[in-house]
Amino acid sequence: MNKKDTIIVKQGSKTRYIIAAKVIYIESLGRKVLLYLPDEIIEYYAKISLLEAQLKPDFFRIHRAYLINLNFVEDYNKREVKMSNQDFVLISKYRLHEFQKTICKYTENACKMTSKGLKCSKYME
Repeated sequence: MNKKDTIIVKQGSKTRYIIAAKVIYIESLGRKVLLYLPDEIIEYYAKISLLEAQLKPDFFRIHRAYLINLNFVEDYNKREVKMSNQDFVLISKYRLHEFQKTICKYTENACKMTSKGLKCSKYME
């Protein structure tokens, strides 16, 4: 495993190695972050900006407080992303266009403009 594949979580005297691919999304709360995994939520002291730099290109910062794993995106609209665990995560209006371009490229789906903006074929209704 290399640095990009794992997130090192230090909680007191305990250190855990979390496989990054299992993280659905990350939320920043002050000086702490929450890692949302399918079966647990891990809270520890970290900076979301450092995690963002480490975890690109599989993760995308859609809001100052949220970093999502693009593999777990189920659906989205111009206000929020629905993740595979059924949580809804806010999208910053300033990051929406870049997110749309990134998700289309990431999923390798055809994109087209709709009345609601750029949409990938995977997310078309």
